[in-house]
Amino acid sequence: MAIPLATTGTATFDQIVIVTGVVSLMYVALAVLLWRERTGHVTLVGRLADTIGRLDGVPRWAALTPYVHAVSLLACAFGVWWDIAVHIDRGRDTGPFGTPAHYPIFFGILGVIVSGVVPIALAGKPLPARTIKLTKGWRIPCSAALVTVCGTFALVGFPLDDVWHRLFGEDVTLWGPTHLLMIGGVVFSIFARLLALAEVEQLIGLNKRRLFQEIVSVGALLIAWDLFSTEFNYGVPQFPLILQPILIVFGAAMGFTILRARRGPGTTFAALAVYLVIRGGIAWAVAQPLGQIVGHFPLLIVEAILVEVVAFALGNKNRFRLGLVAGILIGTVGVVAEYAWSHVWMPIAWPSSMLPSALGYGVVVGAGAGLTGAWLATRYAEVAGDHRAVGIRHTRPAAVRRTHQLGAAGLIAVLAALFFCVPRSAAPGVSGTVSLERVATGAEPTAYVTVALQPGDAADGARWFSAMAWQGGGMVLHPMVKVADGTYRSADPLPMYGKWKSMIRLHQGQRDLVATWVYAPADAAIEKPAVQVSNGQPVEFINEQQVLRREERTDVPRWMWNGGYALLGVVGLLELAGIAWLVGRGARGGRLRAAHLAADERERESA
Repeated sequence: MAIPLATTGTATFDQIVIVTGVVSLMYVALAVLLWRERTGHVTLVGRLADTIGRLDGVPRWAALTPYVHAVSLLACAFGVWWDIAVHIDRGRDTGPFGTPAHYPIFFGILGVIVSGVVPIALAGKPLPARTIKLTKGWRIPCSAALVTVCGTFALVGFPLDDVWHRLFGEDVTLWGPTHLLMIGGVVFSIFARLLALAEVEQLIGLNKRRLFQEIVSVGALLIAWDLFSTEFNYGVPQFPLILQPILIVFGAAMGFTILRARRGPGTTFAALAVYLVIRGGIAWAVAQPLGQIVGHFPLLIVEAILVEVVAFALGNKNRFRLGLVAGILIGTVGVVAEYAWSHVWMPIAWPSSMLPSALGYGVVVGAGAGLTGAWLATRYAEVAGDHRAVGIRHTRPAAVRRTHQLGAAGLIAVLAALFFCVPRSAAPGVSGTVSLERVATGAEPTAYVTVALQPGDAADGARWFSAMAWQGGGMVLHPMVKVADGTYRSADPLPMYGKWKSMIRLHQGQRDLVATWVYAPADAAIEKPAVQVSNGQPVEFINEQQVLRREERTDVPRWMWNGGYALLGVVGLLELAGIAWLVGRGARGGRLRAAHLAADERERESA
């Protein structure tokens, strides 16, 4: 069956030329840098790396990456939150550079790639014990390869995003395959940054500057992980609400465990401070100078306290015990704390009816994330040559295999919970009668919306039941307030004019998400007629994806949708496998190097 191309959200020729030209110039410049450095010529990048390396006391290949990578991450994070706010306020764009917010994302991704290629070009002794051989005499750190691969996956998502929109229309959701490909590549590059710090530590030890860089990297991981929750934080989630506490528990338990399982008291609070300052700064910048909606975020304060308390009580000698106990506490006490915070500041307050399932999933995800963080902390410690991680009894194959098994079990538990909770459904059978109470008339009419539900108990125990309008120059989100049995009224009026898209959303049970239109303008680009509900009109609640994603095409075969998400799953698994393999490879080298140094030390003592 022939599938015509969509005309919305796709790149114009000039945008394609800009993207192609910029990427080509970057790769040509990197190729020249690689060629000159590998043939012994002097380059400005090499000189700068030598200068910074002398000041920081690190090998030249490790000198520039921390700063380039940090700036790139900040640009990507700022761009993503800005971009999502623009889409919520104004609707779809016109391609890769349809809004100014795409520029920091694009150049941030390029910066991530640069931060991986530069150490490849400058690689030279001293190098970590375990490297990757490219050619005879050219070996590169494992971390450089991992950053480059993650950045490349993220960059590929840019043109694929345009292809996706041409095939399927505008999906207007953060969790579209190409969006997750871009975000995931950038987020996963942070694990490579932590690996690079461990490789440097193996060679020259730890000092306060590199400890600070490690704290900042974990803070960046917390910030980046919050990107996956952005739709929830802006109040327009398109997936079940249970996923918000799951994502919070996952990120907090893993990130804080990675740091506290290796470092001393208070480091968790330092990473928390990085998270709060930068995340709060981005939220303020998007909302105030740029005039977009406010992006809310979890505090993670209680989660940090819990990890510090567990480390104080149990110590961090047994990293897996620390991660497991801290993760379970984050999945319970931390979830209750974030439940309270959702009623203070979050756009969608978590209903009490969700707490039992949130606590149940929280225990599973918290324990799994804690074990995953402990595995990463153990491997980073081995890379660094931590004497506790590479003692003789810990290098036995059985002991190492046991840690791999614990880490794998933790990751599987987390992924299983996510995959179980992600699918949505839309149980039919909910209808209602709409009444409109006009507030403003004329060119910009608004009205309170009242809905008499059938059946009358359809909204009992709902995760959310709200009136929402977006893409008309802002966003409006009001709860539906019960005024009689089975009858609910919006807390404030909804706009019904211009480009606004107004609707009533109902989230039943764990995964049923339905909605009904109140108002939508005609959209000639996608051949959609105007929608205007009249006073006393009966309505049917339908799959809310048909309402929220009005631009999506409905004539595309299901196998193509499934194929797109399956491809994303394959790429995600490849990235996870790459992280596990390269971190594990570096850890094996660290263990062997530490054992060799220990043997030399024993020989000198016995001589």
